Amino acid sequence: KPGLYGRIAARAARVPVVVNTVHGLYALPEDKFAKRSVVYSLERLASMCSDAELIQNPEDIATLLKIGVPSKKIRLLGNGVDLTRFKPPTDGDRESFEETADTQPETRSQSLRDKLRGELGVGASTVLCGVVGRLVWEKGYREVFEAAESIKRLGIDAVFVVVGPRDPEKSDGVDERAIAAAEASGVRFLGMRSDVESLYAAMDLYVLASYREGFPRSAMEAAASGLPVIATDIRGCRQVVDQGLTGLLVPARDAQALTSAILEIVKDPIKRSEMGTRAVAKARAEFDHQRVIDITLETYERLLAAKRVSRQ
Repeated sequence: KPGLYGRIAARAARVPVVVNTVHGLYALPEDKFAKRSVVYSLERLASMCSDAELIQNPEDIATLLKIGVPSKKIRLLGNGVDLTRFKPPTDGDRESFEETADTQPETRSQSLRDKLRGELGVGASTVLCGVVGRLVWEKGYREVFEAAESIKRLGIDAVFVVVGPRDPEKSDGVDERAIAAAEASGVRFLGMRSDVESLYAAMDLYVLASYREGFPRSAMEAAASGLPVIATDIRGCRQVVDQGLTGLLVPARDAQALTSAILEIVKDPIKRSEMGTRAVAKARAEFDHQRVIDITLETYERLLAAKRVSRQ
């Protein structure tokens, strides 16, 4: 809504340069025709009021072109995170080590990982599966909870932790009964945390079972932290996970497929290590937020110069 109203209002107010950042189209190709028709019509109308459309997800570009947004307005922006905050442990297998003078400054101290796992009551051999996000069903918590229960029933040494706020006022909020049942299956709810980058260091793999995403920041953060990512095969997640290389993609709303993927990585520490190493390389190559900042500033500067508008 802000993107829709903002573009129209800005043009009505004769703002000289209007740039819209598309974090993700509200309607997806698989949505019902009626919804797509309304959303796409409004999107096309609003785009007539902008000078540029910065697109986070490349899959949205084809849709925008199809509905009539001029290609000259469209630029791929991508998405990114602060790579100075989200860093992997020194070694690929995430075992203990002693820091030396040769330890790279961009790596995270293993002692912090051990400390946090100790606070969570997680042993050195336990595989810690992390989820970060608001507690709403659309984030795929139903499938995550089913996977956690199945894995516990199998006697696998793995623990699930959920980091994020409860949202009971939302109609889609995960209810207290479901949370209590998940806790009985061993899922640990940590609530809101300000040290999420440190928590990634304590994890062994990351799970994102969302039904829809724009370009998931938490998955990028996890990848930059050296974690293999198991995510749903949807727009946004496909841009973060290289199937079989940096993690695994599974169908949305499929608890059995999610469980199988988690088990595949939980049972194979070598695969976890290799995927985590490749995830870091991908994050450094594709998810640096400085690149996003540079593209945004360059777009504004180019348009301001073209219209001879002073930056003052």
